[in-house]
Amino acid sequence: MYNIWPLIIILISLLVVLFIVMRRFPALAVLDVDNIPEEKEQQIKEKIIKSRIKRKFSYLDKFFALVGRLFLKISKYIWDSLDNFKKKQEKKIESSMLSGVGEGEQLRFLFNQVETLIKEEKLEEAEQKLIEMISLDDKNLLAFSELGKLYHFEGKLQEARQTLLYALKLAEVENLKTDQAELNYNLSLIAKDLKDIDGAILSLLKALDKDAKNPRYLDLMLDLCIIKKDKNLALEYLVRIKEVNPENQNILEWEREVGNL
Repeated sequence: MYNIWPLIIILISLLVVLFIVMRRFPALAVLDVDNIPEEKEQQIKEKIIKSRIKRKFSYLDKFFALVGRLFLKISKYIWDSLDNFKKKQEKKIESSMLSGVGEGEQLRFLFNQVETLIKEEKLEEAEQKLIEMISLDDKNLLAFSELGKLYHFEGKLQEARQTLLYALKLAEVENLKTDQAELNYNLSLIAKDLKDIDGAILSLLKALDKDAKNPRYLDLMLDLCIIKKDKNLALEYLVRIKEVNPENQNILEWEREVGNL
């Protein structure tokens, strides 16, 4: 019995302590650690350290950005230098191959290069090769014809027109009827792109005068007549197309368009 009293006293003491803590707990819960001088000082130190770290990293970002731009410039310079060196070497090899070779052989060699470059869609280089051909032979019909078509493909319509007009004069001097027809056909296409429908029809009539049954020429003429809304002329060329190329898949569509004129 007497041995229980110490245990009871301890239990009562614990209850008293617990009661005091429970009464103080709300105050502890709302305690603002920011108002404790030591805690506030620690937070300020942390902010200063973080700010310094951010500044250091921002310097690093700027440094790496600068290095990156410098690397790109150096890479571009090296690449351009290598490309220029390659072109110079190719030019030397080409010159050595053409030295001692006749003009006709040189022109054939250059035109083969033109065809390859056009297939590879290297149009600027193809243009330079055609100009080289013209520098060797300023009356080279093939070079002027191809240069005019190249300009047309690139959308340089006025340059294309002037170049093909000169080529046409060369063909007329040599009385090359097939070339005259084809050049007039290409001039008609250019005039059409320039919205000069009357000019396009005039050039195409010249082409048809040399090659009256050419399906491409007849097709284009019918299209031009429809654009011009000349129903009688359109009907005339529609009949000629049916005679020359009755299997043409566009005949039904043309009949509908001409009927609506």
